Amino acid sequence: MQLQTVPVVNDITPADFKRLYYHPQQPVVIKNMAKAWPAYHKWNWSYFKTLVGDKEVGIYNNTKSDAYTPINKADDYTTFGNYIDMVSAGPAS
Repeated sequence: MQLQTVPVVNDITPADFKRLYYHPQQPVVIKNMAKAWPAYHKWNWSYFKTLVGDKEVGIYNNTKSDAYTPINKADDYTTFGNYIDMVSAGPAS
């Protein structure tokens, strides 16, 4: 197996992407492309808390399962807004 460097581009037109990478099935890293997407500026913790902060979500631990541990059941439940607060506060002590 011979490793090759993957090209990196900062901007590329759809036509160039198809011609240079898509059709020849070559990998490429496209940097900064997402910055032009509306979601890049719109999606933040506050946006999701406003949109779905009151929805109940399951919290799962990262303990390894065994034959006696249910794997399809959440360990606890909270609202998505509370979950966002926990995640944005950083690791639990």
